[in-house]
Amino acid sequence: MLRIGLVVALVLAFSAPAASADVLISAIPRTLVCGDAIAPGIWAQAGTRGSRTVRMRAIDDRTGKVWWRKTAKAPFDDWRYWHLPSGMDGECRPTTVVYKGPGFTTRYKIRFRSEGV
Repeated sequence: MLRIGLVVALVLAFSAPAASADVLISAIPRTLVCGDAIAPGIWAQAGTRGSRTVRMRAIDDRTGKVWWRKTAKAPFDDWRYWHLPSGMDGECRPTTVVYKGPGFTTRYKIRFRSEGV
């Protein structure tokens, strides 16, 4: 009985697909200082198979307008970043950044605080 249990455990261990995070996204802080750039970024781990395409959008929370969009393929060699102004038209307004990639959708809600001058 012990042998059967061991054999079943080994078969399951070798046949189970490995969980992987092949395409990685850069987390965006929830709060930025007014004037700081929003910096979405993507990267693909070496050996990634399948799609590496990620669609990104920046949405103004007050109007719902998409003010920046980018579709890009995640590179293998290093992170790829884009530097956006602080909200739509640089007005430090609440913004949501959405990443859509192979098998995931992630949203980051961003608020801006005054620099305190």
